[in-house]
Amino acid sequence: MRTRRKHGARGFTLLEVLAALGLCALLAAGVAGATAFAVRAQRLAENSSVASLLLNQIYAAQRLQPDEECLLPNGWRMEAAKDIVQPLEGLYQEWITVRLVPPEREIAPVTIRALGVGP
Repeated sequence: MRTRRKHGARGFTLLEVLAALGLCALLAAGVAGATAFAVRAQRLAENSSVASLLLNQIYAAQRLQPDEECLLPNGWRMEAAKDIVQPLEGLYQEWITVRLVPPEREIAPVTIRALGVGP
């Protein structure tokens, strides 16, 4: 003899379980994407702050001891150049350009230009 289920029986149908699993998968994918975006944004902010701090230290070190090489964190590269320019007054002056290139080029290189006066 076969038994019939009552109309108010407890439990979920296969369709309801599959729909719930699909929603869970979509939410997990969304959270993973948001987490990856947040990690990348944090890394970019960290590189930008490190670059701005390093740039001032490197410039000061170059002005005080121009013959010595600056120590940089792994992956960072420094490019320094001196240009002689003639402003409107007619005197030639030296401009120092210090450029920091971050690792993996995640952010744009950070550049500072300063008038080359004595320390």
